[in-house]
Amino acid sequence: MLRVFTASVFLVFSAPALADAHATLPEEQQAFWERLQTLCGQAFAGQVADVTEFYREALVGRELIAHGVACEAERLHIALHVDGNRSRNWILTIVDGTIRLKHDHRHADGTEEAISQYGGDAPVPGLPQRQIFPADAHTADILPARADNFWFMDFVDESTFEYGVHWPKYGHSVRLSFDLSEPVEAPPAPWGFE
Repeated sequence: MLRVFTASVFLVFSAPALADAHATLPEEQQAFWERLQTLCGQAFAGQVADVTEFYREALVGRELIAHGVACEAERLHIALHVDGNRSRNWILTIVDGTIRLKHDHRHADGTEEAISQYGGDAPVPGLPQRQIFPADAHTADILPARADNFWFMDFVDESTFEYGVHWPKYGHSVRLSFDLSEPVEAPPAPWGFE
C-alpha cells in the first residue's frame, strides 16, 4: 500500500537579473533554466508526495518552505526551511556546459556545516521539464554511503513542480510536489544569507 503524506511546503523565487540566453547550455537545459526563472519573485505551497521511512521524521508534519534567495543569470539560490530551521539551501549554477546542483548547509550563526556542498552535475542534455543530478566526487568523498544518490527537479505539468532525492543503495527516497497555481507569501532569509 502506498501512503501519501502531506506537509505545508512553500517555494519562493526572487526576481532574476535580465540576461541573454546561455549559449553554453544545450537547448533542453536552457529551456529548463528559463522555466525555473519564470518562478522568480513567487512562492508556492506544496506537499510531501512520496516518502520512505528514512526521510519521514525530517519532513512529514513539519512546516516546509522553499525560498528563492537569489535569481541571477547563471545562479539560482533556493533555501529550504524546515520549521524554524533555515540551514538548507539548493544552489543551482551553470558550470562547464551543464546545470550543477549543490546543497549548502549553514549553522544559525551563518557558518557552513561540516557536511555541505554535496550534489552533482546534470547529464547533458536532460529534458526541458526535468533535470537529474547524480552524486559527484565531492559527495562520494564526504558521504561515501551516498555515492549513488541522485536528486531531481521536475516540471510535471503547467501547475506542478517537484524536487526529490533517491538513495538507491538503501532504497530511501522523498519527493516534494509544489502547486504553481497558488502563489503564497515568502519566508525570511536563510541563515548566513541575511
